[in-house]
Amino acid sequence: MIYFTHNDTEMKVQVPFQQLLMLVRTLTPAQKARLRKELADEAEPVVKQSRLTELLLNGPVLTEEQISTIEETRKSINQWRTKSL
Repeated sequence: MIYFTHNDTEMKVQVPFQQLLMLVRTLTPAQKARLRKELADEAEPVVKQSRLTELLLNGPVLTEEQISTIEETRKSINQWRTKSL
């Protein structure tokens, strides 16, 4: 089923695909270009992000100083763990 809307009037028309294809093939090059543009504008999907992705992208970020502190702490812990008793 294909829906047409023109000047706030909605019309439902059932057109078999082959007939629609035949109609498109009869369009002038300018009309085909306009149709391509309309379809391309409509076809751009809106990417909906999951709540987790949204949380991760908008969440807090560590500063370089915090990252450095974490690395130093890890290094100290690793040295302490590998020391023989």
